[in-house]
Amino acid sequence: MTKDQLWEYALTTGAWIWANSLPLAQVLAALVTAVATIALWRVTRVLAVETTTLAKMTAQPFVVCWLDSSTASAIALNLTLRNTGNATAFDIKVRLTPALADKPDGTPSGEDKETAFDTSLLPPGQMLSIQGAMGPQVHDKVFTAKVSWSSYPGSSERETLEYTFEPKDGFRGGFNSKGIHDVAQELEKIRKQLPK
Repeated sequence: MTKDQLWEYALTTGAWIWANSLPLAQVLAALVTAVATIALWRVTRVLAVETTTLAKMTAQPFVVCWLDSSTASAIALNLTLRNTGNATAFDIKVRLTPALADKPDGTPSGEDKETAFDTSLLPPGQMLSIQGAMGPQVHDKVFTAKVSWSSYPGSSERETLEYTFEPKDGFRGGFNSKGIHDVAQELEKIRKQLPK
């Protein structure tokens, strides 16, 4: 191909493109619009699925238990069950290993290796104190908690949560609240000191 033929071919091609520029631009715009529409549909679909999943997750119960400082005494702890989720939990089962002490000397009654507790329901944001324990009897232990619950009464589908915790995680040692028993003792002392 000579230089003149190449120049003639370029001019012919350029003239054809110039003459058909509007239809070519329309075809290109249609392709870009089609690709953008497919991408937008895909992103919208993913967003809809994730929003549905998030809505389901935020409307679920979530139950945990731990040892929390008691208002009865500065060194007492309560095994506390709390529903931190946004829906009522049903058929709750709590298993705590090792067992909490039932006797005053700090030993569990019988040969129980775990503390077990079952309850039928716990509304969202509610707390339930299950059993008390004295801080010195449990301060050096590590407890394994296994909590399970269902979203509907009698449901066979259950959520299960298993974790470990130490009593010191929830121990305030009486700094944040004075126990009701302590307040009663202080009032008794004041009453005795008042003249009759």
